[in-house]
Amino acid sequence: MKKNSTLKRILTYNGVVVITFLLLYYSHQALLNPVNWKIPFSLFSIYLFFAIASLIIITGIELLFDIMPANAGYAFLVGIFLKMGAFILIFFSKGLGEATMNFTEKIAILVPLFVFLIIETIAIATRLKQTENS
Repeated sequence: MKKNSTLKRILTYNGVVVITFLLLYYSHQALLNPVNWKIPFSLFSIYLFFAIASLIIITGIELLFDIMPANAGYAFLVGIFLKMGAFILIFFSKGLGEATMNFTEKIAILVPLFVFLIIETIAIATRLKQTENS
């Protein structure tokens, strides 16, 4: 029974991440295309990075939670720090840090960052609340 509920939560939240990735990326593209806005980085790679990182974090925390529920919160924090470190290593080493960005370009990075962070936080918070109420 426990394995089925874990698998159901993993599939549900990962489905939310994939749907959010598709909706958010294509709506972002639709907003930028009519004004011919050129950004100095690949918007797709930014969204894809944060979506994959969210999939890994949510799946890892759900699987870890069945083994060591007391450490799930700490693992979530470690996952967030590793995600941000990997983002900086991958994207800033490709010259993103050297480019001067305007407000719209900064928002293009912050939107996927915060949206996927909110999804991860909701997934972990609801999981922690379930065990607190049990």
